[in-house]
Amino acid sequence: MRGPNPQQKFRNLNLGVVTTPFGGQTEQENFHPGVDIANSSGTSIHAPVNAIVTKVENGHAQFDNSFGNTLEFRDSEGKTHQFHHLQDILAKPGQQIQEGQPVATMGKTGAVYSPTNRDPSNLDYRIVTRYGKYLNPLSYLNKL
Repeated sequence: MRGPNPQQKFRNLNLGVVTTPFGGQTEQENFHPGVDIANSSGTSIHAPVNAIVTKVENGHAQFDNSFGNTLEFRDSEGKTHQFHHLQDILAKPGQQIQEGQPVATMGKTGAVYSPTNRDPSNLDYRIVTRYGKYLNPLSYLNKL
């Protein structure tokens, strides 16, 4: 596995520990186009930007072959922010969300695993431009 730094912490809201950085490798992907952050199920996740909710997908179980419960929202620049493996989603499609607003809680739905053999609860955070290019969410992480 390339690049994980389990000691890296994001301090603003103490969201958790990075288990897979942007471009790292997971059990599912050779190039991970997002960032995985581990913490306990139920950890509050806040919106990093003002945005409109474009997708809410619930009903996934742990270990099913999917991204799990998913929240997507589009910012004013047209970038789609994706939060995967959620426990609870607090926003609804079409809702305007504000930076700093609680929008979801961390969970372990979908194809999750733990590189440390602990609780696999995590947030998989991805950003996709309107042209389909993935961006490193690092600049947004300390806002969560």
